[in-house]
Amino acid sequence: MLQLLKQKSLFFEKESDRNVSLIFDEMDIKRSYSYDSRNKIVLFPSKHVQVVILRGISCSYKQPIYWDFDKSMTKQRLFSIIKEVESCGLRVRGIVCDLGNHGLISELKLFKQYSFSNPVDSKRNVYFFPDAVHLIRLLRNHVLDKGVFLPKDSYNSHRRSNPNNDPSDYVLLSKDDFKQVLNKDASELKMVHKVTNFHLEVSGQSRQRTKYAVQLFSHSVAKCMEHLFKEKKVQAEALQTIDSWFDVMNSRRKFAKKKVACALGIHEGLQMECLRKMERLVNNWIFKDTNRELPFEKGLKMSLKSTFALYDELKLEGMDYLLTSKLNQDCVESLFFQIRFIGGSNPKPDSFDCLNRLRVLVTSKNPGLLDLIDEYDVDQIDEHQVNLTGGQKVDIIGEHQLDTIGEHQLDTIDEHQAVQTDELQMEHTDEQQLDHEQQVDHIVAHHVDQIEENQVEKIDIYQVDQDEIVSQTIFEDNDFEVDNCCIDTDEASHLSYSGEQGLSYVCGFIARKLNKKFPFLGSQEMTDSSSKWVAVLSYGGLYYPSAEFFQVCKKFDKEFLQFHGETLSNCYDPIGTFSKKLSCVFPSWDKEIIYLFSKTRFFIRLKHLNKELNVTATSNESRSKKQIANHL
Repeated sequence: MLQLLKQKSLFFEKESDRNVSLIFDEMDIKRSYSYDSRNKIVLFPSKHVQVVILRGISCSYKQPIYWDFDKSMTKQRLFSIIKEVESCGLRVRGIVCDLGNHGLISELKLFKQYSFSNPVDSKRNVYFFPDAVHLIRLLRNHVLDKGVFLPKDSYNSHRRSNPNNDPSDYVLLSKDDFKQVLNKDASELKMVHKVTNFHLEVSGQSRQRTKYAVQLFSHSVAKCMEHLFKEKKVQAEALQTIDSWFDVMNSRRKFAKKKVACALGIHEGLQMECLRKMERLVNNWIFKDTNRELPFEKGLKMSLKSTFALYDELKLEGMDYLLTSKLNQDCVESLFFQIRFIGGSNPKPDSFDCLNRLRVLVTSKNPGLLDLIDEYDVDQIDEHQVNLTGGQKVDIIGEHQLDTIGEHQLDTIDEHQAVQTDELQMEHTDEQQLDHEQQVDHIVAHHVDQIEENQVEKIDIYQVDQDEIVSQTIFEDNDFEVDNCCIDTDEASHLSYSGEQGLSYVCGFIARKLNKKFPFLGSQEMTDSSSKWVAVLSYGGLYYPSAEFFQVCKKFDKEFLQFHGETLSNCYDPIGTFSKKLSCVFPSWDKEIIYLFSKTRFFIRLKHLNKELNVTATSNESRSKKQIANHL
């Protein structure tokens, strides 16, 4: 199939379309003997399959081009693949993998440099990009397990002493700092709605979920830490630096609501400063009880240097911007998930099943491939299939078939199914700034983001869309003082400070939702000091509730607590029943406003209760495991 790609490359519109990266990783498979009746060969037991995906840097094409069983990536194998790809008229500009490829990294001496000479053209460099998704998970693990010392003054400062011996010039960022934030923000209506104690106690397979690391190192956590603890400004600034770095290194579209999340080059000055600040932070931090540079720290530095160098080269060649998500392992992780998912109840295929599933994925999602094969002589095509260094035959197909793997499929994977995959999203991705127009259900809700379908019995004009979620983030500094917040103790004695700020966010959501019909509920301009947290999060798209509406919502919330108690009322139609009660108590307020508040607040409580159940279940499971271990 190399011949097909070579023919297609002749019709690329721009020279930059030839720039590609090679992304590779291993997937564990079931060890068993199997027989390939098609090729009439026996497949011996294998532990893993090595897969290489070719991905366009400026074009949206990607395709598996190499696979083999129990074959680690070596310098010889990598160079053979690069030569075959370059022979098709493409230019390999970078390789992407995690830091588990110790043999390859050692052979290429990548810890001492961040690139190597292209085996086809020694004047061109091939840059090494350690996967940013893996790096943020490793960073989270080390911060929670050990803690990291951060310089008190500027990131430009030089280390004056080892903080493990003399910590006077440093402050420690550790799990305790996050616990303090969660303890202070412990109300049902939270300021940091997505982060729970589970994020701090992740273990086993959960540590592979990028989502939890991204949410912990998010802008909202950074701002909340600084907002509630003024003495933790250094730690909060470090979290903001990490958040901005990941945004820049995971850009998925040319324009995003968050400036740093746009393609690299759209806001070049701001984005480059974020990367340089992260570089200074990595150069100056020191992990607790560690006197050497950890491998993932070297990976971070290599990733930053490679990004700077490749971007400068592409810019000189005429490229306007770079989508940095094309330089991480999302696509190969997505492929692995799809291979497992096809098996249904058999998520760990053996070598034969793996081959069949890969064949199904390639052919079923590339119907144009059959048309191309008709245009060429089949025997001629087979002659151009190449067996690389003992591996399996390379399959490469043209640009208009190269959507074998969906561009953003990691974002669509159900989190209950995605055991091996995180993407994206990277819901950083989920933590990326979206305006209120897309926000339809943010509602302070760590609460409303994933309500089960069977919990929503009907859809009407008041129905809250449970699928659209947003986490608002900004760069500006927070100048508000917690101690100066104004709380009406007569009306809101049941609310903590974080609860009041969470309620103001809910009020802003309702005001935005009903703005056209009831403009007096709120606006995009802050009129009083009761919504300080909304001001911290807003880029200008969030709504501030009016003082009158905020005060009446405090009363609504008090009535809600009296009606539902500590859980939820078991009466028929609890949302409608409570709405009718509120309408009787507050007859001057429109029923539509009351109904939306009732529904929103109901699902906040529902989500809160479910999370409490999950915490209890996890605790009981851990206790059972300990008891079993004691008896063994």
